[in-house]
Amino acid sequence: MRTPLARRDLAPLGATPGAGVLVALPHSACGLVETARILAYMAAQGAGQCGPCRYGLPAVAADFAALATGQTDPELLSRLHRRTGLLPDRGACRHPDGAARLAASALRTFADDVDHHLTHAACPAAHRAPTIPVPPATPPETWR
Repeated sequence: MRTPLARRDLAPLGATPGAGVLVALPHSACGLVETARILAYMAAQGAGQCGPCRYGLPAVAADFAALATGQTDPELLSRLHRRTGLLPDRGACRHPDGAARLAASALRTFADDVDHHLTHAACPAAHRAPTIPVPPATPPETWR
């Protein structure tokens, strides 16, 4: 299939042009834990100047962390889908959009892991050392 690299042509495929990252994880890693760490970092790095960065990203990051650790809240997955769907196109910049795409992509890509974490608690890989080098999720207070 040949698809032009244009927003209107990529949209039916659930894709958009722009920056993206693909990381090959070893079998020993938990994709949900790795995604939760990245989302926590992204939430901490938001400028906090609009609702999505101030409230939405931290809420999505907290929900993803709960999912990664195997918390079995029956509303967690629907709340995560709802919150992730509310972030795009509402921020002062595109930072929340990228975080929402990451969260939505991880929920699709790791669907079997999501099911396992919700029904049987966190997988054994969730308790191993992180694979992806992500800076600490602390906000840079110097510029706020």
